[in-house]
Amino acid sequence: MDADEFLERYAAGERDFSGVTLAQSNLQQISLQGAELWGADLRGADLSDANLQQVSLREASLVGAVLRGANLRQADLRETDLADTDLQGADLSEALYDETTRFPLGFNLDAIAAYYIAPGADLREANLRGIDLSGVDLSEANLQDADLQAANLFGSDCSRANLKGANLSHADLSAATFSRADLSHACLWQANLNRANLSHTNLLGTDLRVLNDSAITAIGALYDWQTQLPQDLRLQALGAYLIQPGAALQGADLSQAKLSGVDLQGANLAHANLMGADLWGADLSGANLVQADFSHANLGGANLTRANLDRTIFTNAILQDVDWTDTILANMANTGSAEPIAPDFFNPVVDHA
Repeated sequence: MDADEFLERYAAGERDFSGVTLAQSNLQQISLQGAELWGADLRGADLSDANLQQVSLREASLVGAVLRGANLRQADLRETDLADTDLQGADLSEALYDETTRFPLGFNLDAIAAYYIAPGADLREANLRGIDLSGVDLSEANLQDADLQAANLFGSDCSRANLKGANLSHADLSAATFSRADLSHACLWQANLNRANLSHTNLLGTDLRVLNDSAITAIGALYDWQTQLPQDLRLQALGAYLIQPGAALQGADLSQAKLSGVDLQGANLAHANLMGADLWGADLSGANLVQADFSHANLGGANLTRANLDRTIFTNAILQDVDWTDTILANMANTGSAEPIAPDFFNPVVDHA
């Protein structure tokens, strides 16, 4: 189709123009907000001052196109070819791009406030409401306080991602992986979690009250009294751990768990695996830590008063400012040694010179 037919069909309400060929077309100052131009051929097209807000240009070719002054806010530019494109004065704030997006040589990505969709990406407080992120790899990404309301994350990989405080209400999270992710204090109101993997996920204080589907995997997930659950969802029956004072967590696999500041007074953690866990500022006073393994864990500022440390392992753990008052030290092993030892941090060397 030519440019005139394209614009007539858009004006009539059509929005899906995937694969359309409009190379060298004059499209100055047009408004195509919300159009689907996936895989479109726009090479050499003049889109000066065009409104392309929320337009999907995934896999589209805009090589040599003119986008001077164009509005590309929230546009999807993943896998888009923008080589030799004139982007002077264009607004790309909140647009999506990935490692396959080609920008003009020397283009300053730091100046456009766009969102890089990739593993480990920094997307704190990002506005991703209603965005199609199905199948993306956002493992280890920082999405703290991000707005993902009604977003499509079907089949996505969000393992080990930081989603603390994120808004995922009405989002499609079906078949998504959140293994070892931090979803504490996130809102999943009316989210679709069908076949979602929440194994070892931090759900402390998370709002899960109304779910479209609760057929989930939650082995090793963490929840507490602030976690809001549907009446028919029993996380403990799915292998999740209830984190609270006096909790029965003997033999639990809490490796790499995010437990900073939690209250586990009097909890039974005998033989538990806490390797690499973050327990900064946690209250473990009076806890049973017999043969628990805290290797490489962060216990900075933790309260271990009256805890039972019989054969507890602290190999390479961070122990700064730990309160060890009245702990039971029999056969404690802070280095993994098989011999009973009394570690140096209980008997600091004072230089009187």
